[in-house]
Amino acid sequence: MLKRVLIVIGIIALIVDCTLVGIKLQKKEKIKKAIATEHNKKNYKYSVFITSDDGPLKGSKNLDAIIRDYQVPVTLFCIGKALYQDPKHLRENFNRYKDNPYVIIGNHSFTHANLHYKRYYQNPTGVEQDFLKNEKFLHITTKLARFPGRNVWALGNEYKGEPHALQAAKILHIKDGYNIFGWDYELRHDRKGTILQDAYTHYSNIKRLLKENKTFRPREIVVLMHDQMYTDQKSKEALGELIMLLQYDNEVKLKLLNKYKI
Repeated sequence: MLKRVLIVIGIIALIVDCTLVGIKLQKKEKIKKAIATEHNKKNYKYSVFITSDDGPLKGSKNLDAIIRDYQVPVTLFCIGKALYQDPKHLRENFNRYKDNPYVIIGNHSFTHANLHYKRYYQNPTGVEQDFLKNEKFLHITTKLARFPGRNVWALGNEYKGEPHALQAAKILHIKDGYNIFGWDYELRHDRKGTILQDAYTHYSNIKRLLKENKTFRPREIVVLMHDQMYTDQKSKEALGELIMLLQYDNEVKLKLLNKYKI
């Protein structure tokens, strides 16, 4: 009797294993087709720029893996302070980013304003020095920047955002040659880093903003997310699903921010 039970359990385990392998193969095939669709797009209407802030963090390793798996272009706005304070655990994650062919690294300041944003922007010269310190520490070679805690734009002759941060933006833009990007849409998360909405809701919101021309530049949308989200399984799965929805959509093309129309 016991022998028969063990045989049945073994058969069930084998069936489960085969099923899981089949599911993984199906997912890989879907990703492969989505990547091929994205690469072959020509007559698209809209450009989507996925960006992530605050790395390197613990979630950066998982985000890097997603980017590689889906071959999706992502612009990463990194800060130096966390890496400076915890090089043992975060250096490897940052090195992954530097070796990733699908990303470029932008400047998100060294300190992230130490989370005291109002005080930070009261000293525009201090903001400039904080960004230049980060550029040097992380060896950033682009002139792409995002302000910590503020949705500020400084591109060409256009400036937009919270008035108290615009003076610092003008210094970095005019004096130091930085193009400063805010965002048009955010993948919001809770305090634990879990994404708050499903992939299709985010996809629908992105398409609606593009069609209704509610972005900084017509037909272009900058999407914000944060590295800390990707210690969470739900967030990882949602991002993968969102990427595939965008890749399968022939109206949109995924791009790095160095392709943004200045």
